[in-house]
Parts: sequence; structure tokens; C-alpha cells
Amino acid sequence: MPASTSRSAARLAVPILLVLLVGGYADQTATSTAASTATTTPTTTVAPTTTTVGSTTLTEGAWVKAVTNLHKQLDKPFTGSINMTRAKMIELENTMRTCSRELARIGSPSNRLQPVYVIVKKACRTYDRGAQCFATAARVSDASGGVVVGTPEERTQKQAMDCGFAAHGDGGNLLADAEVKGEEIKAKAG
Repeated sequence: MPASTSRSAARLAVPILLVLLVGGYADQTATSTAASTATTTPTTTVAPTTTTVGSTTLTEGAWVKAVTNLHKQLDKPFTGSINMTRAKMIELENTMRTCSRELARIGSPSNRLQPVYVIVKKACRTYDRGAQCFATAARVSDASGGVVVGTPEERTQKQAMDCGFAAHGDGGNLLADAEVKGEEIKAKAG
């Protein structure tokens, strides 16, 4: 066999052999102390530092991104022209209630982002009040969203809808503040 063919076969055989060895023994622990030390030492020395820094940054970034996504989700049903039927009032109520539920799902962030968390919690309390306002408006309205002019229901509906829309604006402003503060903290941690 010519030398060039022999070397080509050897170059091909080495990666295949490595793949087979790694693949075949990937889920088994090393029995040799030397092999175990050689495998563990680089991971222990390099990986935790990189992983800790990387995962903390990624976790903080993911948390801030979740708040941004929540803000978009809360704004969505308020965009465009709105026909305020009872069903729409109930939809707005349900949407505003998602803030607290979603914040509970994403959980508390790192210590660095605690000031942002406080702002988001305040925003969610504001949205919860707005949700209650839209529930009140829906309760006094007929299916089309109407009420009889000059009745207590008309005054209740107007106050409740004003309250709901104000809460949406105030809560949205708080979430925007939280997003900015979160990005500032991430940038400083950089």
C-alpha cells in the first residue's frame, strides 16, 4: 500500500476511533485514577467559573427578557381600536390578571435585579387593581357593553373603565421603568 494511502487511512481511523471510544463510554465513570483526574481537573478549574458567570448572566438576561415579553403581552389587547363589549372588558380583566401569575411563574431574580423585581411587583399590583375595575365595568354592562344613560350603572361603568385604563397606563409605565433599570444593571454587570 502506498504511504499516502496508509496515512489517509490512519487520519480517518483516528477520529472514528475517538468517536467510538467517547460514544461508547460517555455514560460510564472512569476507573483509572489518572484518567479520572485528567478528565476532572480541567472541568473543575475552568468550567465552574465560566458556568457560574455565564449562567448568572444568562439567567438575569432571561429574567429581564421575560419581563419585556410580559409587558408586550399585557399591551397587546389594548392596541388598535377597541369595541368595549362585555366580552372585551372580561378579556382586558383576564389579561391584566396575568401579570401577577406570570411574575409568580418566572420567580424572583438574582440579588442584583431585586430593585427591578420590586418595580415589577408594584406594576402587577397596579394591573390587579385595573383588572378589578374592568370586572366591575363588565358586571354593570349588557352584552354589547352598554348601560342605560343617567343610571348608577352608567356612573359605575365610566368610573370603572377610567380606572382600568389608568391602571393599564400606570402599570405599563412601571414595567417600562423596570425594563430600563434591568438593562442598566445588566450593562453594569457586563
